[in-house]
Amino acid sequence: MLDIISFNPFRVKIPFLLDIIIISDSEQIKKIETSGNVDRLHTYDTASLPWWAKIYFRATRFHDSKRDLWFCALESTSNPSYEQRRAYLEEKVATGYSEADVKRIAELLNKNAEDEVLAYEMVQIVNHRFFEKEIPSTITKAAENTLQSIGEAILPWKYIAATKAHSQVIDYCAENLPDNVHIIDAGHHNIGEVVKTTTGALRTLKNNLDKSVEEIFTSNPLTPQAPRIAVKESNFDGLLSSPTIPGKTVFLFKIGKAAIETQDINFTFSTGSSERACVFKDFFLEFMKDLQQELRQTKSQS
Repeated sequence: MLDIISFNPFRVKIPFLLDIIIISDSEQIKKIETSGNVDRLHTYDTASLPWWAKIYFRATRFHDSKRDLWFCALESTSNPSYEQRRAYLEEKVATGYSEADVKRIAELLNKNAEDEVLAYEMVQIVNHRFFEKEIPSTITKAAENTLQSIGEAILPWKYIAATKAHSQVIDYCAENLPDNVHIIDAGHHNIGEVVKTTTGALRTLKNNLDKSVEEIFTSNPLTPQAPRIAVKESNFDGLLSSPTIPGKTVFLFKIGKAAIETQDINFTFSTGSSERACVFKDFFLEFMKDLQQELRQTKSQS
């Protein structure tokens, strides 16, 4: 039977089938995250993860079920490959962007270019450092169709389109990235992130030139939620009326809501601290600040 245990936090538990806890409160997120009782999803082998997680993530930019690969942010730090993969991403991101990149995006925004055009150009700026060549528009278009939220997975036509798009993008990455590069970390995730998130962020920036970049992207966060999985049994000092089940209970941290509530940029890029923040955090903020300045200048000259 359906067992809704509590509403703050909200938990849906169907014995032997489903156990999801949704956390929106910023202090609760930080408490659970730092407790040592939860970890990233792929701390468990893919085969042992909850059934719904396997179904959902195989149609997203975070996982490739064919090759059993997961995005770096969903790996536990105990994974032997984690440190090397993170270091590679940091090294590549540190190459930055050019003034011409900023001016090109500003020009497109001022011309009210379509999202598809903006997405294509931003993908080149972000992903050329990994592929060392232009990513075709067929791939940037396909990336738009991968799943962004769990709710989308219940729509059969959307799920089918997402799995098809996922295969198209991941196969392109496998064929065009160097052999020693993780195709989710450097390829599929970054392409999808730009297409599905950054493009909208560009328009949000243009519409808020009078505000600081940090204020804009705490009020309009980029990532709505971050999953964690229980690794120890716990009720978190009475926060839950019944304990978590290791390997079965999944938390969905609503970091987007927490960012809005706290106006803390660390919730936009992480779970309330700088630890394991998005590797593109500094790149994103600096690019947006330079872009904002360029847009202000062109606006004053018009």
